[in-house]
Amino acid sequence: MKKWFQALLLAVGLILAFVPAALAGTVTGDQLRQVFPQAPAPGKTLTRGEFAALLARAAGMQVTADTAGTRGDAWYSPAVMALKEKGVIRGYPDGGLHTDRPVTLLEAAVMASRVLGLPDGVAAPDVNGSLGRESWGYTPYAWLVRAGLLQPGQDAAAILTVDEGVAFLARVFGSDPEAEKIVQAPQQAQAKVKDVKFAGSMAISARLRPEAVGKVSGVSGVSMQGNIESEFSYPLNLHQKVEMTLNLPAVKTPGKDLPAGGKMQMTMEQYLVDGTMYQKIEVPGMEKPQWMKLPQEALPDLQTLVEQSRNAAGLPPGLKDSFHFRYLGKGIENGHKVHRIAYYGRIDDWQALMQALPGGLTPEMEQALNQAGGVLKSISFWGVEAIGVEDNLTYASEMNGLVAFADKYQGETVPLETMTINMKVTDYRYNSGVKIQVPAEALAAPEVPLTPSAPGTAQPLPRGR
Repeated sequence: MKKWFQALLLAVGLILAFVPAALAGTVTGDQLRQVFPQAPAPGKTLTRGEFAALLARAAGMQVTADTAGTRGDAWYSPAVMALKEKGVIRGYPDGGLHTDRPVTLLEAAVMASRVLGLPDGVAAPDVNGSLGRESWGYTPYAWLVRAGLLQPGQDAAAILTVDEGVAFLARVFGSDPEAEKIVQAPQQAQAKVKDVKFAGSMAISARLRPEAVGKVSGVSGVSMQGNIESEFSYPLNLHQKVEMTLNLPAVKTPGKDLPAGGKMQMTMEQYLVDGTMYQKIEVPGMEKPQWMKLPQEALPDLQTLVEQSRNAAGLPPGLKDSFHFRYLGKGIENGHKVHRIAYYGRIDDWQALMQALPGGLTPEMEQALNQAGGVLKSISFWGVEAIGVEDNLTYASEMNGLVAFADKYQGETVPLETMTINMKVTDYRYNSGVKIQVPAEALAAPEVPLTPSAPGTAQPLPRGR
């Protein structure tokens, strides 16, 4: 496994552990209207170029009048070119941007989703909407419907007025005050949690770059899915078991050690007790699985990280503007009345992320995370949590992490283009008297040396609300 990929796994794991705690900044309609040189007439139709200027302002993009490649005298041209350089606005099949044409709701939704880090090719969630799956913009439309940013019955082909475009962007790049209040409340409830158990499913898929596909006999990507069971007792002991099926290209899996059809079963079990992690991994072709002990210098001060995340009201200000929350209404989950909250956001400033993470990282981990920063282009998150009305604890959650990779790392092409991580949990149990005991064979396991080829990487920690 390449060193950059090891660092990437570590970085994604840490981000997944803390992202849902972030609080969002807001942008108002009055702030957005300030981009117009003159106040638009009531009911004025919004053009694609004008929407681009509003979108750049809503997303906090830096746009200057001398942006490279600017053409034309329109006041919104710098914003259009800035969005074009980032691949947000791409034009029509004839190659033209047609910035003077009216913008439709679907076009607005697609451009906004790209700014939020939704990569091309990601699978669409299941939603009940008015747009058919055959539409060119169905995937971003479905993600926005799921997050409560579009209503299922809205006409995606509708032409937007200035007021409608402003309201749409203020909704996308803002947050419900009610949702923020509900999200903050579990931080206080968490202090009363002595232990938590949860079970759920996890799926990971990775897509190769077009230029890398040819090097592996046309294979465009790999995927895996499986189940995860975890139990935690605080301040921090854990037991976790993950069973995954790795779907490999059948043409690449000949030999007695790998099953026909490209499917490979993998099992990982680990304990973390008194600051020491014990891990056992089982894959086809491996001799009898053996426990191994990971050196403490391979891990961060996990107890410090968890305690800080439990007691802090969200991530530090350096990241709060990157995440947004929408209130989806009340419901029932596992017999509990819950609030359903959608959250979404994007991180592409790696240095800001490093500065915002809680303390407790070892020098080795800080170095690994800095290396990972060169591999990633952006990470975006789209999820829904069901938070108890009475006790403010989480009773169901679904998180989608969407990773876009940099084209190159240290002069070499990064073969992966995108990675999608889905985690769904519907069975949380709190304060059930969890007792975690490490098996004798794990306690007797030899310590694995900390080397570039065998780093210790921990699974994402739960929020445990």
